[in-house]
Amino acid sequence: MSDVRILKSHDELFREKESHRRAMAAKPVEEKFETLIKLQQITSTAARQAGRAYQEPWNVTVSKRC
Repeated sequence: MSDVRILKSHDELFREKESHRRAMAAKPVEEKFETLIKLQQITSTAARQAGRAYQEPWNVTVSKRC
């Protein structure tokens, strides 16, 4: 397996970013909150391990609608 990375063009990166944003926008609010909380957990863990100041992730539970 090769360690060579293929660089993408700016257009390809823009299209991927745009499609990701559209996919996130189409998700229900509950899934958006879950994603936000996961990102908060990742960043707080990384900051804690690096010895930087950080905020604790939100301590909320998201109930799914029926």
